[in-house]
Amino acid sequence: MKNRVLIMISLLVLAFTQSAYAYWTWTEGSDGVRIYYPATGWTWTEGSDGRRVVYPVDGWTWTEGRNKRRVIYPVDGWTWSEGTDGRRVVYPTNGWTWTQGRDGVRVIYPLDGWTWTEGRDGHRIVYPTSGWTWREDPSGRRVAYQISGDPYLRAEDLLYNLLVGRIPITKELHPFSYLLIEQMGIEYPGGIYDYELRRAHTMLNMNDYYGARDQFRKISQTGSTDEIRRDASYYVGYCTAQLQDYWQAISEFNDFLIQYDQNWNTRLIPEALYTSGILHEYIGRTSDAANFYRKCISRFAHTQMAVQSQDRLNALGRTYRQFADARTSESAVDNDYAASRRNPLFNKKPNSAQIARVCQFIYAVDRMSDVEDALNKLTPADKQLLTVKNYLKILSDKRQFEGLHQGMEN
Repeated sequence: MKNRVLIMISLLVLAFTQSAYAYWTWTEGSDGVRIYYPATGWTWTEGSDGRRVVYPVDGWTWTEGRNKRRVIYPVDGWTWSEGTDGRRVVYPTNGWTWTQGRDGVRVIYPLDGWTWTEGRDGHRIVYPTSGWTWREDPSGRRVAYQISGDPYLRAEDLLYNLLVGRIPITKELHPFSYLLIEQMGIEYPGGIYDYELRRAHTMLNMNDYYGARDQFRKISQTGSTDEIRRDASYYVGYCTAQLQDYWQAISEFNDFLIQYDQNWNTRLIPEALYTSGILHEYIGRTSDAANFYRKCISRFAHTQMAVQSQDRLNALGRTYRQFADARTSESAVDNDYAASRRNPLFNKKPNSAQIARVCQFIYAVDRMSDVEDALNKLTPADKQLLTVKNYLKILSDKRQFEGLHQGMEN
């Protein structure tokens, strides 16, 4: 009987393996890079640079620029344009156009509601005409940002979502959208192409913070790529911060930094450092907040997060001139405006009364002193916070331990 079971398991494994190999195949260009793609309904082409791209047989084609790189795009409703740098970009024929800076790089954008600006470095950026403006850093590179001050919404991400929305992705192609978009030469903004991640971001944009957090938490464990898991892990903390559970959010951002601040990939690390500083400010830990701001400035000096970290340090009454001195007078005016705004991260003003109640409760449970007074002050809304739920459990465990200890003494 045991041997029969083992044979059945072996046959199942063999069948699964053969099925997987029948469904996927691979191709390797002269550059030595191997690409995996579905075995049926897809094909490949190789550019003069030796790089191969894969795409569906039905409805897709390719074009090659002077840089010898091939990019793919849908046959219907799409076209391409080549900059003086030899790079071709693809975009929809209806309602989209391009602009080129002195650096020879072309950037695409919608005709309706978008514009462009060029920095001293000759590079052009595009951004929405309503609710957005730009600043120029010391290197001459211009950066677009929302007038409202939300650093989490980038013009590049908006553009990416608009562009992806125009790609004719059928239900059958959805699982492979990441493969198509990457090979179209479209800049990757952090995993928005993933269906489950897109759904979580949609829930977040609709202010369904509990639902979005649950979804992000699931994706952070089961996402198909490291970049998708990174994005999801970051937004777990962001959702918790939106729910005003700042203690829990600090813990979640700390988990994010421990896991992902380890190698050359620093995407979302400056944001996590700055956000951690803000969260520590909220609960009165200004020394810890300043440490996070300093770390952000020293490691990512030429980013928007560093500018905002400097603003917060100045607001805390501290003087750190090494970054501020590097800015031009024009940039300083912009940053003074940024500093005068209320915290640009979250759309809810911190509830100082709730923060005081929760802090008192945490302090009381940690020291098992004046617990009943602190507990009675908690509101039903306070008790919905994960931090409070965790401390209620800690309190229950401590009381149970004290009861057992007293029983043993008696």
